[in-house]
Amino acid sequence: MAVLALKTTQLGDDYRKRPTEDHGKLRIQAFSLPAVAVAGDANSTIDLCELPPGAVRILPSLSRLYTTAFGAGRTLDVGFRAYTKKDDGTQEVEDLDALIDGLDVSGAVNAAPFGTNLATLWKYDVYSKAGVVVTAQVLGGTIPVNATMNGYIVYVYE
Repeated sequence: MAVLALKTTQLGDDYRKRPTEDHGKLRIQAFSLPAVAVAGDANSTIDLCELPPGAVRILPSLSRLYTTAFGAGRTLDVGFRAYTKKDDGTQEVEDLDALIDGLDVSGAVNAAPFGTNLATLWKYDVYSKAGVVVTAQVLGGTIPVNATMNGYIVYVYE
């Protein structure tokens, strides 16, 4: 074995730092869905919030979701509506399970983190020209009457 003196990627001489890595501000976007008055079919979507334009680093492990019980077999995905990435109109396609994929909501959910795999657990970067709508989709059954959902997304933004 040997004594090592290592550096992170961000301290490398040729690394170009972004504001979300060097001096961005921690922000929180809250959302709240009041009690649903009419049951919704499977694959129904709920637009939760809109993140600002520009570079945004979502911190999934700090973001939380709370729901009432939706019923047996219900799962929830959380991701993004399609958005414009660049001035030339390049589109990022809709990805409704980018942040949460298949969260079991058959029973009440209390403070579930957004990260559902190691690749997205500590950060998820998006860049948009006009903002990004964060959306949930119910799978495996209906959204029941009186279902509620709330939570918050923690992100870094300059």
